[in-house]
Amino acid sequence: MAVYDADVIVVGSGSLGSLAALELARAGKTVVILEAGPMVPDWKITENFRTSARKGNLNAPFGDIPYAPNSYTPGYLDFDADVGWVPGTLRVAGGTSRHWTGVAWRLLPEEMKMRTQFGIGRDWPICYDELEPFYTAAEYQVGVNGADETDYSGLNRGAPYPPRSKPYPLPPEAKPYALQRFQMRAAERGYRVDHAPNVRLSRPYAGRPACIGNNVCNPNCPIGAKHSGLHDLEAAQLAGATLKTGAVVDKLESDAQGRIIAVSFLDPNGLRSRLTARTYVIAAHGFETPKLLLMNGLANRSGMVGKNLMMHPTLSMGFFADEPLWLGRGQYLHGANLQHRLRSDRSKVSGGFYQFMNHNAAPAMAVALFKEGNRIGASLDDELRRRASQYMAIQLLLEDLPDPSNSMSVNPSFRDSLGQPGIRVHYRLKDYAKSALPRTIDDYSNWLQAMNAVPQELPGAHWYNQHHIMGTVIMGSDPSDSVVDKDLRCYGHDNLFLVTTGVFPSVSCVNPTLTGMALAIRAGRHIAKEV
Repeated sequence: MAVYDADVIVVGSGSLGSLAALELARAGKTVVILEAGPMVPDWKITENFRTSARKGNLNAPFGDIPYAPNSYTPGYLDFDADVGWVPGTLRVAGGTSRHWTGVAWRLLPEEMKMRTQFGIGRDWPICYDELEPFYTAAEYQVGVNGADETDYSGLNRGAPYPPRSKPYPLPPEAKPYALQRFQMRAAERGYRVDHAPNVRLSRPYAGRPACIGNNVCNPNCPIGAKHSGLHDLEAAQLAGATLKTGAVVDKLESDAQGRIIAVSFLDPNGLRSRLTARTYVIAAHGFETPKLLLMNGLANRSGMVGKNLMMHPTLSMGFFADEPLWLGRGQYLHGANLQHRLRSDRSKVSGGFYQFMNHNAAPAMAVALFKEGNRIGASLDDELRRRASQYMAIQLLLEDLPDPSNSMSVNPSFRDSLGQPGIRVHYRLKDYAKSALPRTIDDYSNWLQAMNAVPQELPGAHWYNQHHIMGTVIMGSDPSDSVVDKDLRCYGHDNLFLVTTGVFPSVSCVNPTLTGMALAIRAGRHIAKEV
């Protein structure tokens, strides 16, 4: 009888990998979590951010790690894209969800069946009802606050939607002042502002304190009120999982039947180790997971590994209202307008939602004033105060559709301190997203009038994207065009599972992390029954 080092080896210690490991450990399985990066405590992230001159670089407080470079390490990510933001991905204990915004949306049932409902994109091989219990489990595990009465389709049909088996574990926070003022003045033009469910605690929960409105949710909540991937990792360890940091997995060994028989990894000094398990879970996010598969020639009989990259095209806009709004008081991101999410023209125009950014506007306004260079002393102070107090920032997140031409691949021209290659991304914005621009400009014009505002950033001047990496190891029921099946098992490798937002066949327009968490819990429970 074979002797293994563990029942299950999980590669990647972010929220998704850690939640899968948590379920396995709770089921009594021996679990080893391998993490390429180091353990960096929360207090260190807060201090690094406080003293950093690179406030716009959310990766910076976690350090530049020669053996585990991140997406902002010069040269590591060759980003060939016509959208403006490089996704900020991390390789540290707790993963990229160490610096996520914390918004916790569910997909709608219709958004999981895009081909059936709208004749575009792809359907999930599971339906919403199958995922719903795991959405609930994820919400109660991480502490989501939300508005139970809200129709999150944006159609305002007078009943909660999508269907829920239990209420949110926590009630919503009060709306920040800036959002209250915007809501009051935009309502007369037919606009609603709904609460965005999120993982900032509205009251103490599971040993964490309630949010007190520090408004530094990114990169790190200084008191732990916002959920972090580190919380999931700590829970997995308390349940019995073993964590090994500084373990850069670069080799997956397989037998003639396609079963994975071992993982091989390097430590920061280049020393190699090898571990065996009955089952293997790769949870190294939507870039690193396909990179590892491509490096080993695995799970790619369909040719879809690294293809179908989706990142939520984004339009950013801003204006100066005729009254002080004082962004930066209260929660970082609280409210959303969902009225374009599930429109009848979804087959032709990308579904989208507006999120109202409640981050401190003073740093950006200061940079603009310094560039103008025509004010000093009291005049500079007064103008900075005026602009920062009256500014409103809004983003429109749009749905992407899977397209194999949008992709990531291994970049051998980059080598880190261990000789490992980098990542190359090719991404082009599609007409489906661009078609949302005319109505976005209409909305922006209405908001300018409602707020008697002076325009600052016009939507469409630049296209952006989010830090959401999806589709690169796509899920489906047909092995000829998919990488994993409905249980996240790789086609051709019956003991290899991928737990990452990279499996999404459709992405809606909303943040993907809660859906990824639900999939991770579902996969962990499924694997536990097999091992």
